Amino acid sequence: MKDTEVASRIKNVAIAGAGGIGAYLAGFLYDLGINRAQFPFPSWKWSVFDDDTVDVGNLLHQNFTEEDIGRSKAQIVSERSASCITPVKRFMTAEDFPKFDVVFSCVDSMSFRRELYAYGAKHPELYWIDGRCSSRNIGLFNSRVGQKALQASLSDSDERRGCLLAIDKQKKVSHITPVVIASMMAQCFLNHLRGEDTVDQVLLYI
Repeated sequence: MKDTEVASRIKNVAIAGAGGIGAYLAGFLYDLGINRAQFPFPSWKWSVFDDDTVDVGNLLHQNFTEEDIGRSKAQIVSERSASCITPVKRFMTAEDFPKFDVVFSCVDSMSFRRELYAYGAKHPELYWIDGRCSSRNIGLFNSRVGQKALQASLSDSDERRGCLLAIDKQKKVSHITPVVIASMMAQCFLNHLRGEDTVDQVLLYI
């Protein structure tokens, strides 16, 4: 399938999470779509979901500065995209999935992943990419990966954690992994648009 055929089926794109991974990913997608013209960014409707504001602890590993402290993460991402990405200042839920053709999962929430994976299994027309990082651990999954591998990657946890392990937060140790997984998600999306889907999970410990 040609990339133009895949792109023509896309109308609405969601980025779930504007923190450690999502803020970097949004920047990569905007650059690839607008500055490098790799896909028709302006003709799609983009939304970024996040219910959080920037705090000082986020500066260790997220794409924010001191001037952003106290502000909505979704709003900041929107402004950086020249308002081409609409900010939705709440957590994305399963009720939102039917509205979108592509979902980028950038939230560290197993309950969200369970819902997204289950919905995707019943609605293969939805293409999703799930990026994970926990300090130096990286995981990349998408809706073309087999169900056995996807289900094995899930847990029963309902906790929302973040991109850094607690010990790294305490010691103020930063890692580049949010940038790495965000770039991998962007490349995975390019592969999808070009009909060269990534069909395996990618797990790394750097």
